Amino acid sequence: MPRVFSIFCASLPLGFAVAAAPDIHAAAGTGAPTFECRWASTPPVIDGRGTDAVWQHAAKIDGFSQPWLPGAPAAKEGTQVRLLWDREWIYFLAEMADRDVAFDSREHNGELWKNDAFEFFLKPSEQHTGYYEFEVNPAAAVFDAFFGEPERSRDSAGFRRGEFHVEAKVVVDGTVNDARDRDVGWTVEGRMPWTDFGATGGRPAPGETWRINLARVNGRSPDSELSSAVPLTKAGFHRTAEYARLRFVGPEPLPRSPWQNTALRGSPDGPASFAARRAWPELSAHSLVTFAPAPGGEWAWFIEQENGWDGPMRLRRLRHDGDGREAEALLELDELWYSIAFHPQFAENGFVFIGANGPRASPPRFSRVVRYTVRDGRPDPKSRLVVIEWPSDGHNGAALAFANDGLLFVTSGDGTSQSDLDRVGQDPRSLRAKILRIDVDHPSGRKAYSVPRDNPFIDDARFAPETWAYGLRNPWRLTYDPISGQLWSGENGQDQWEYARLVQRGANYGWSLYEGAHPFHQNQRAGPHPVTFPTIEFSHAEFRSLTGGMVYRGRQFPELTGAYVFGDFNTGRVWAAKHDGTHLAWMRELIDTPFSLTHVTADAAGEIVLVDYGSSVSYLAAKSGGGFYRLERAPPPSGPTAEFPRRLSATGLFAELRQLAPAEGVIPYEVNLPGWHDGAKGQHLLALPAGTTIEVRPSKGWQLPNGAALAQTLVLDGRRIETRVLLRQQNDWAGYTYRWNEAQTEAELADKAGADLELAGGRSWRVPSRAECMMCHSREANFVLSLNEAQLNRGDQLARWERLGILSVDSAASERGRRFERGTRGGGGWRQQANQRTAVAASLLPRSPEHLRQLPALGDESASLELRARSYLGVNCAHCHTINGGGNSAMEFDSQLPRERMRAIDEKPQHGDFGVKDARVIAPGAPDRSVLIPRIVMRQPGQMPPVGTRTPDAEGIRVIVEWIASLKE
Repeated sequence: MPRVFSIFCASLPLGFAVAAAPDIHAAAGTGAPTFECRWASTPPVIDGRGTDAVWQHAAKIDGFSQPWLPGAPAAKEGTQVRLLWDREWIYFLAEMADRDVAFDSREHNGELWKNDAFEFFLKPSEQHTGYYEFEVNPAAAVFDAFFGEPERSRDSAGFRRGEFHVEAKVVVDGTVNDARDRDVGWTVEGRMPWTDFGATGGRPAPGETWRINLARVNGRSPDSELSSAVPLTKAGFHRTAEYARLRFVGPEPLPRSPWQNTALRGSPDGPASFAARRAWPELSAHSLVTFAPAPGGEWAWFIEQENGWDGPMRLRRLRHDGDGREAEALLELDELWYSIAFHPQFAENGFVFIGANGPRASPPRFSRVVRYTVRDGRPDPKSRLVVIEWPSDGHNGAALAFANDGLLFVTSGDGTSQSDLDRVGQDPRSLRAKILRIDVDHPSGRKAYSVPRDNPFIDDARFAPETWAYGLRNPWRLTYDPISGQLWSGENGQDQWEYARLVQRGANYGWSLYEGAHPFHQNQRAGPHPVTFPTIEFSHAEFRSLTGGMVYRGRQFPELTGAYVFGDFNTGRVWAAKHDGTHLAWMRELIDTPFSLTHVTADAAGEIVLVDYGSSVSYLAAKSGGGFYRLERAPPPSGPTAEFPRRLSATGLFAELRQLAPAEGVIPYEVNLPGWHDGAKGQHLLALPAGTTIEVRPSKGWQLPNGAALAQTLVLDGRRIETRVLLRQQNDWAGYTYRWNEAQTEAELADKAGADLELAGGRSWRVPSRAECMMCHSREANFVLSLNEAQLNRGDQLARWERLGILSVDSAASERGRRFERGTRGGGGWRQQANQRTAVAASLLPRSPEHLRQLPALGDESASLELRARSYLGVNCAHCHTINGGGNSAMEFDSQLPRERMRAIDEKPQHGDFGVKDARVIAPGAPDRSVLIPRIVMRQPGQMPPVGTRTPDAEGIRVIVEWIASLKE
């Protein structure tokens, strides 16, 4: 923001009636007074005149004197100051009687104090030393400084750091620098943005008290008169210990009715049997990929990925009996690393094997098994040996498992990130789409391995001899159980299914003829063996991205002994299945976690370890790097547990159902751009437990406290179809839906698996399963999709929430989240200075509503076509199509991202081209070549969004088509 310096010569409209009754009089000898900086309901116009009505609301501060002199004489010429503030600025208005207005400098940060000047000192904390100095002279020249410590006030370097953004305008009643006439005085009006106070935590909270000195230099040095509104004991304006108190008065609060969550507690499924407890709680790590206990039991190795998605990977280790703070790095290379396997004879040979894919930076890429020799506990980089590799650029496999006989099983995917684009799923000769079995102890010829003689296809010339089984899409995790000899592979499906397999020797698992047990690409040539269907299979109504696990052999859970324990990346659910070698004996869910599970494995004692990839959301301090968790038995309920409400009327959200009247304390709200619900309109409620607040975040969904609930009632053609409830308990979210009866008098809790309805006129409607709810209400979206500034910023809605006191805002974090240039804001930039006041959370919005983001309605043609289209994609697609969001592609549809970061415009599709020639995800100027269009038009496998809709959105499609057509090559 440019600095505005202006000077006017005119009659002062306010005059200099400093004898008029002020609100606060700085009388001498009474100790440090308390001044008030009152709330500006409307911002004043900075023109040097001070005529805005809002100034009449400000407290007047006068009584400037020289308290350090005997008798504390009053200043010879009067000064009156008023202060105001709002969400973004602090405002000041100083009126000074002056018979000879003069200045020596027009220079920014010049020596303004050598002649007439108004000085304004702010110290944000009594406990910290940092303070600010601002000066303005009659030329509207400004001096601005931040001093980390009082003694730095004598060091010019102390105020040369950072850039301030003071705006000041001056009106002079008289002539300047002309001692021959008699002037009346001068007025300075100005403002400073709170972003200039980043070194000391930024903006104050309502009710917070800072320290202040208001001072004046009257006349040319050395004959100037110094005066202050503060009872200083010496003639020095930097005596911060003697500054007055300045209390910031916030906006008038609104009464808030309390809501007590007495009904929405627990789960319809009863108390949980298992709980997850963080292991190695002091570990500081990025996105975690895998975990493997090293032989000997002292150390565990793990792989982390910096910055998520496609960031660099690092191999580290931690002590098995430590708390994680001792974790240390072992290796970092330009590859994606997926798995770790220690050689069965590790104690003798020191071999460790890594499943990898690379180079990370650019194609061509290969999946490979790499061997290192461990010396003194660390892999020797010079010992690196590529054992086997194959071309692969997506669906990379590279999971490893040693069998009892010392042979190594290795997975490979179809290698394309698309629907088997290269048609290798049924190709016997390719190393892709398979489970391989190799002997790493007996190299053969130029190969660092040999093929075991009992491999099923070693004598079949049609096959790559390494093949153990084939027809796999994207196996994610492989485990071998040394007791039962079972080999399990988890596998990510394509459009509708997730599955796991008890791997059989020589089996054809059908990809891409089949997705799991369901026909997929039936028009391609099949392999030479009949298809074997998965041992375990889930639809996308229950699982979204299956993460393979381990066969449990620990001692803590005897009922799980021999069971295959696995999970789901997107929903965080952990399941177990027991197979007796001939059939699946049982399968059940163990726990529903908030984790992004990349591995379900075991520690050195065989107990279950859950690997949480974490979240890459840029919430700054809220960003989660994931962690390791141990499964344990849930403690028994501390008291009687109430039954989860089966009827909507029993939830405590409504006072009366027929009119959908909210219960006392439950807040109705509206959004700017509703998501598409097959034409249904949504009515929204927020239920916030009494005394709690919403943590406002700069992006994605805001954070609600435990016990909070959101409700959305969907109404189609005048009839209520369902009310969806999102509930937060024990730091986790769960989604439930209540189906309305025909009489529209009550709604009953829907089944966990959801339901398919046929509405009037034969219209199909999907009641989502609880797992489907959490596919959209994902961790990466921070679960709540409609609670963010861009959706809620309509009318006075946010201002009312602010006055209700239900918001908690860290303004400093908010500004950092808006990507302000670092190092260019005041006091050393927006970076927090050490040993200074830190940000105080308050109910105030980050900025005034007119300066906050706001999504346009789809039909609002006053907004640009680009903004409407990007907003539509953001609301309906970005909860999945974001980093780690669950959409199995690289696209990012967050409407805040620059267009070039969408990774969709002029990008080749990764999951099928629908037969479109020269297809792109979004082809600029060519909707007919953009596969985004058929994705959002069709309602069949491959549709977008993949769940929650059976009817396309004609208006949304029109806007997207027009936007793509408007884009230039």
